[in-house]
Amino acid sequence: MDLIEPAGYSHERPAEPLRSGDNTVREGALSDVGSLWKALDEQLLPLLRRYRRNLSSLQVDTKADNTLLSEADLAAQTTIVETIGQYFPRSRFVAEEDGAELPSSGELTWIIDPIDGTSEFVAPGGREFCSVVCLLEAGIPTGAYVLAPELGADRTPIMIHWSGEVIVNGQTAEPLNFSAIPRQASVTRSKDAAARKFENDLADVGCVMKTRTTSQTLDMVRTCIDLSAWTRAPEHQFDLFYRTDQKVWDGAAGIGLSMAMGRTATDGGGVSPLPLGEQFLNQREPTFPATVVGDADCVRWFVELLAESRGG
Repeated sequence: MDLIEPAGYSHERPAEPLRSGDNTVREGALSDVGSLWKALDEQLLPLLRRYRRNLSSLQVDTKADNTLLSEADLAAQTTIVETIGQYFPRSRFVAEEDGAELPSSGELTWIIDPIDGTSEFVAPGGREFCSVVCLLEAGIPTGAYVLAPELGADRTPIMIHWSGEVIVNGQTAEPLNFSAIPRQASVTRSKDAAARKFENDLADVGCVMKTRTTSQTLDMVRTCIDLSAWTRAPEHQFDLFYRTDQKVWDGAAGIGLSMAMGRTATDGGGVSPLPLGEQFLNQREPTFPATVVGDADCVRWFVELLAESRGG
């Protein structure tokens, strides 16, 4: 079955792969983006920790799509928007929790997921959650911020800043080794969704799969950046990421970071999703039909596997 692309999902020109160090933000603004990321660390880390210490009294609602919305999501989004506004007053926001009116035009576009993995955030034992910001220029990711407050060993924070180069906890990010056939893959699906044919095919080549959805951003990050020095869990790294019906706030930062680290990001047909068109971004919930991330050879192999599974 052919994938149906949403309006504005532009394939008019394939995006050149980004590399750590490439950035189209004006040179004078690069330091401002880096300062913004540090300011978000200072604002968000204590805020999220405060809510995590008081989970028993946290207000949590269920949205129409059966995902969770907590008061912490709203507070984090407000903090992110206000902090960005202090550094870049003429900004446009595409955010998951859009109950409040946000500026819809500006020189720069910021895609925000205040808490990616809310179900993990509200669970006392959860760790797989993060706050995410992606900077877009002309539909291309040129910067990203990921704060995972408890992902590190002993529940220490992991802070990822991309503005010129990709930095993890103050150090240059280390790429993962390339693999033409995935040994470990994040192929998450909705809670009640049935197993898919390609999962059997992955199992046949010895691939270990993660199918339970937590934070899609963190899974994408662990497909392109070696976090094992901080997590002490190399088994949680992936050679391949695949997700269908992915919201833009769940995928944009991961797509940008993966390309900045030398990985490839495509849709389920092997075509780059970039640049993101205005019509796409102006939708209520901009959604990628499918996202595949990994080494170029690995992505090519998997896209061919998908085509065979659809044809079979």
